[in-house]
Amino acid sequence: MRRHQQALPDVERLSPRQRQVLDLVSKGLTNDDIARVLNISEGTVRTHVTAILATLEVDNRTEAATAFAAWGGRPAAISAVLERPALAVLPLASSLDDPRARVIAAGITTGLSSLFSQWCWFPVIAAPLTETSWSAGRPPQESGKQLGARYVVDGLVGPGAKGWRVTVRLVDCSDGRCLWTDHQDFDGTELFEAQDVMCQAMVASAYPVMVQHVQSQLRRGVPAKDLAAWELAHAGVLLHAARERVSNAQAEETFRHALTREPTLVHAHYGLGLTAYDQVLNQWGDVQRARHVLSESVERCLSLAPHAAEGHHLLGRHFQTRGDHPSAVRALEEAVGRNPSFGAAHALLAQALHLSGRSDEGMVRMKHALRLAPRSFVAGLATLHFARREYAEAQSAAERAIALAPRYPYARALAAAAAWWGGAEDSALEQARHLQAHHPHFDPTGVSTFGADLDAVSQLIRALQAMAPKR
Repeated sequence: MRRHQQALPDVERLSPRQRQVLDLVSKGLTNDDIARVLNISEGTVRTHVTAILATLEVDNRTEAATAFAAWGGRPAAISAVLERPALAVLPLASSLDDPRARVIAAGITTGLSSLFSQWCWFPVIAAPLTETSWSAGRPPQESGKQLGARYVVDGLVGPGAKGWRVTVRLVDCSDGRCLWTDHQDFDGTELFEAQDVMCQAMVASAYPVMVQHVQSQLRRGVPAKDLAAWELAHAGVLLHAARERVSNAQAEETFRHALTREPTLVHAHYGLGLTAYDQVLNQWGDVQRARHVLSESVERCLSLAPHAAEGHHLLGRHFQTRGDHPSAVRALEEAVGRNPSFGAAHALLAQALHLSGRSDEGMVRMKHALRLAPRSFVAGLATLHFARREYAEAQSAAERAIALAPRYPYARALAAAAAWWGGAEDSALEQARHLQAHHPHFDPTGVSTFGADLDAVSQLIRALQAMAPKR
């Protein structure tokens, strides 16, 4: 990591064309791919790559990509991206009361968000998949304005000529105009092809500088081939989003089932790592086993998709569960450098920065996360406020997190402790009673898995222990 930090200033010395080439290198494209994208010869690409390696004083493309990710992940660089007009990807709705249709809709939503996040010039906001009201019962431009987006993508999954039909559109929130729309009919075996076509067409239409064939060359890992595995992985995502012990265990089982059908499915390995992290955070089961699962998931994601951000995000979570916050910062900075629209990585980076003594920068990163997902990282915001001893703000954010996920034990504990230290004893005792009633095995000292000597952890433990006799 030290080497790419030394090379960081040299990225500024690259010409605009060289940075353009390096951006594509960091996404995993070959020289031949890059030549087709930029409409130049492969020999010219080789010349650019050689000059890039020399300027950055690195030995290979991987080191150059790491340096570029670090450069692109700087707070100032991310802030500049997030100031641009944003695109919100709303959850696709289902016209059928059919669990399979909802899973397919969620999967295509995730695929669109992921592709736009990797290739779009401006930030991509992903509305929560569990919040169907974003795309049902209100004009899309209203949802977009609420999320702070200039453009929205929404759509519908329902019956079609071949079995299924997916309709997707792009809307300008400023005037409600539909800029682009398309539909695809497919049966189960054509799902992946239909998704690729839609994503390619949308990106090409929204961003003329992107040529349609680029997306098919993107190396994010091994693509899914088994429809059942793909559906299972996205069903696991929906279960994990509930933030409950039972649903988290069901999500883990679902991801493992997907991997028995397709062992190289990156999305399932990533989901498995997220469930393991939540097991550690919320003390759901054997913490040591969960850490082992998280470590294995990190290795699989980094090996299967080395150019993607997901493995680096999980690596940051892995370090954080061990109290190694400086290492977590480095991993998460690389994640956001590889994907500036990766809200979850921004939120975790914010916490890791605070725990590394860089609290003000941490708050900047948390604001980045909330820009990208206004409703998804309120628990992280509450954590950061609590760590800064801003207890009123922490209580307010924690209560918002509870409203979104009522059975989220960590949010309950945080709300209780923040209210306690903020002097709102009645609210504190109410939250503590709810925590005891619904999560009787939650042990405040177990939060020390993130670092026993941390002031915020000590404050949390002291508050919950003080309230224990009164529950």
